[in-house]
Amino acid sequence: RADFGNELVVVQKEANKKDSLFWNTIRPVPLTIEEQTDYVKKDSLQTLRESKPYKDSLDRVNNRFKLGDILGYTYQNSDKNYRLGYGFPFSEVQFNTVQGFTAAANAFFVKDYDEFRRYLRINGSAQYGFSDERLRATGQIIYKFNNISKPILRLSGGVEAVQFNPSNPISPIGNSAASLYFEENYMKLYDKSFIQMNYSEEWFNGFRFSGTVAYERRSALSNTTDQAWYPKADKTYTSNNPLNPFDETAPFENHHIIKTNIAAVINFNQKYYSYPGSKFNISSDAYPTLILGLESGFAATNSDYNFNQVKARLYQSFNVANKGRLAYNLRGGHFFNAENIAFMDFQHFNGNQINVSRRGNYTDVFNNLGYYDLSTNSSYFEAHVEHDFNGYILNKMPLINKLNFNLVIGAHQLITADISPYREFTIGLDNIGWGKWRFLRIDYIRSYQNGYVGDAFVFGLKFF
Repeated sequence: RADFGNELVVVQKEANKKDSLFWNTIRPVPLTIEEQTDYVKKDSLQTLRESKPYKDSLDRVNNRFKLGDILGYTYQNSDKNYRLGYGFPFSEVQFNTVQGFTAAANAFFVKDYDEFRRYLRINGSAQYGFSDERLRATGQIIYKFNNISKPILRLSGGVEAVQFNPSNPISPIGNSAASLYFEENYMKLYDKSFIQMNYSEEWFNGFRFSGTVAYERRSALSNTTDQAWYPKADKTYTSNNPLNPFDETAPFENHHIIKTNIAAVINFNQKYYSYPGSKFNISSDAYPTLILGLESGFAATNSDYNFNQVKARLYQSFNVANKGRLAYNLRGGHFFNAENIAFMDFQHFNGNQINVSRRGNYTDVFNNLGYYDLSTNSSYFEAHVEHDFNGYILNKMPLINKLNFNLVIGAHQLITADISPYREFTIGLDNIGWGKWRFLRIDYIRSYQNGYVGDAFVFGLKFF
């Protein structure tokens, strides 16, 4: 474009629907015979592939039920652009001390409209805990109204056992292994029955609004099993109370509450392409992303649980010339009238106590911090900075450069109104493996709070 604005490309409506007479008037050089023949072939192939008989013939083959489909099956109708199916995901076979072993099933329906510019998504899942002998189920309906401002409406509800930290820092597979092998039950859960509505839309280029309102009924849960594959005489499971692991009392009073969450996501100087009926945003490393939010809880059956929180986050990742890639993530907030709120509404910080991680980077986690050690209902600020040299240093070292490892360093800090600052410093190697199988990262972490606290190694696995 002549004005060099944020709109990089504009494709006019019906640009691909013009006939040969139109193109003959504006094409400076006529098509060759080979080019004309090629266009005719491609147009014929496209017409064939978009025909109903062709799509039906493919669907008949793909929709045949096979023995392997018992654990998961998808039926599709390509002509009407919908598909539906079910699954019994093996990854949902998990263990925790509240539910025991769990198994789950899910079902879904997907319908696309207007050449995939609009869509409808309906899905549901059910989970059964074999120790607490309870079936929990959730469902969700998502509708996207257009592909320009991308307004999306989500309606969801159901009953589920959830972590106190909604970021879910404790992976189910990691908690299952730590519990069954080492009797370390880090995952703490409470029961949530909810109805929730969320709406999000890009109001103007680079500014996306999101609003959520939810009714929640929260109930405390307790351990129902002490099963372990390798029980130890000197160890027992901790309670399901994250505030006191050795106290079986409930960490909060059962209650109802209405919660709202309003957020604005700002992508500075965002570039985009304009197509008929669509807008495609182009990500850029040149500017950070800013998120501003307001979270509120009100109408709680226990008035002490009402609260307000303002929060902000700024993050970015970019290349530093040929010296690697730098990433940072800054987050802060402040609570109002929140002295005695329920623990799940605290601000929680992602910790790691199992020395294994599946995160791509560590700009949102303290890898030597307990999952709920520093949770707060006051002011807070956390900062994460990580630099991956991407071979800049190690590639200059003889012999070591043959390994193609990457040196990564990082610094992490957490400040709240009621504790001394907590800090972690890390150094590690990424891209460990052989050939194309580079799935391992190893980091050494050293932490400080009023002096030296401790150190640890974290193994990053990127193949699952």
